[in-house]
Amino acid sequence: MSDKTATKAIGAIAAKLGSDRVETAREILTCYAFDATNIKSLPFAVTFPRSMEEVRSIVSLCSESGVHVIPRGAGTGFVGGTVPVTGGVVVSMERLGKILDIDASQRVAVVESGVVNGMLQREAAKHGLMFPPDPSSLEVSTLGGNVAQDAGGPRALKYGVTRDYVLGIEFVTWEGRLVEPVCPGVGSRRWDPLDSLLTSSEGTLGLITKIWLRLLFVPKELVTVLAFFGTTVAAAGAVSRVLDCGVLPAAVELIDSVAMDCIKAFVDVNIPSGAGCSLLIETDGREGEARESMAVVRKVLDGAGVIDVRVAESQAQREELWRMRRSISPSLARIAPSKINEDVCVPRSKLPDLVEEVNKLGRKYRLRVPTFGHAGDGNLHVNVMLDRRDKDEVRRAEAMVGELFEATLRLDGTISGEHGIGITKLEYLPRQLGPAGVVFQSRIKRAFDPGGTVNPGKVIVQS
Repeated sequence: MSDKTATKAIGAIAAKLGSDRVETAREILTCYAFDATNIKSLPFAVTFPRSMEEVRSIVSLCSESGVHVIPRGAGTGFVGGTVPVTGGVVVSMERLGKILDIDASQRVAVVESGVVNGMLQREAAKHGLMFPPDPSSLEVSTLGGNVAQDAGGPRALKYGVTRDYVLGIEFVTWEGRLVEPVCPGVGSRRWDPLDSLLTSSEGTLGLITKIWLRLLFVPKELVTVLAFFGTTVAAAGAVSRVLDCGVLPAAVELIDSVAMDCIKAFVDVNIPSGAGCSLLIETDGREGEARESMAVVRKVLDGAGVIDVRVAESQAQREELWRMRRSISPSLARIAPSKINEDVCVPRSKLPDLVEEVNKLGRKYRLRVPTFGHAGDGNLHVNVMLDRRDKDEVRRAEAMVGELFEATLRLDGTISGEHGIGITKLEYLPRQLGPAGVVFQSRIKRAFDPGGTVNPGKVIVQS
């Protein structure tokens, strides 16, 4: 794709939709050149459609000219999934930000892809409903991006991830055609194979413009505790014991000592002496049910070597505990200016083994590695802290990540629990999929996007 070809396509978009839909100024392009990985690659242009028809026009004009298109939500991803690695035209969905309908009787929301997750959470709550997937970036990340990444969050342990709530997806193909869902929003048992493929495709199969989502009733009661343990391994072992006690908590989040030290600057939390890790546990349900469930959990914690347990006595205290959990990722900048944030996942019974591997690798490579995440799912965010100006530190960090993935696969795990593959994990994906998996994945991509127009260079290992 030449600069001349791209310039022609960009001019055609501006002529058809108006110059306010297209930006080519370098200072604007820079803002859309990276995601949370901070890997940068400038696009040729950024477009800002306000409707599905405008998305179709942009994609059609780019496809005719052989110009790549890169769909983008809020750019909060950790794997480079929206980085325009080949240049191309970024199609930002931020102006497709309307909640089109909330049908409280059917418990279905219809949203444009640029709606922010937290916005839907608040609007649903007005009807006594909730959208369970709640990633830490919920106040920023868009629902189109959540669908593309199959986002989860702390509540995924009990309620599942985004794909469990998708009832229909409207999307634009590589050549600008519109594909509408089959009977969108009709019943939780309705299944459309296209929806299943688009969910977690990381924007490589088409551009999502509208989504039908299932909602649930808000639980009547919530009980939240913060439990402290002497070591991360002890806390990881307690996770399996909690989940074997016959109670399914809404969330079980692990926070290691390094992460706890970082968040003290943001949240007032008194950490007891000798605490090396904590578990944030929440139960929910009907009136009285959450308290009964937490009573069972507390007995298990007492037998698992817990040092101290703090109970949220009010909604304000509960919100403070969750603010602590959601403050971890930004607070890590206190340790180092950069990080490699991996989201490895193993069977829960092997969580202590994974934690021991992380501790061993941190010592081996002389790196600080705060670890936290959705321990109830066996999903840990392993943050390898580094200064990218230090070439030796970069080398050690990259070597550690490679060994972390190898250890995860040995433990029957997966190299991504929720962040996806993008570009940062692409070289490791064949180990996860195997040769047949790589071939099959490539065939799906060619079926949806034979021209290789949509978000190239991501997720798909070409066979």
